[in-house]
Amino acid sequence: MHALVEAKYEVRRQAFGVLLKKENELRAEIRRLDKQAEEARKRSDPDMQTIGADVIWKSWVGNAKVSLNNKLSLVLAEKEQHVRQVKQAYGKVLATEALIKELSLQGRKSSRDAMLTSAIETTLYKLR
Repeated sequence: MHALVEAKYEVRRQAFGVLLKKENELRAEIRRLDKQAEEARKRSDPDMQTIGADVIWKSWVGNAKVSLNNKLSLVLAEKEQHVRQVKQAYGKVLATEALIKELSLQGRKSSRDAMLTSAIETTLYKLR
């Protein structure tokens, strides 16, 4: 039972790791796009302004950021669900570990009680 709960937790944890990687990649892409837009703004070429290329560039950057932010929001929503699932799976791991520990303690106590009862009965039998 414990192995099954551990395996389910590991699967959830790995899926969560994949989401974190996607989130980090999207955030890095947004930062890269912001950096490119800032560099383009600093190197503003008057010829590009004359033909309207700067407006097209800014429009493309804006659309690309909207698309990346939409993807990021979907990943963050999915991540929120996975956080709950990972916490729940980890809680089950902790519960099964506690249950196994409790059963082990009960087994040792039962064994000691049985040995004590046997010793008492043996002593009483010898006294008769």
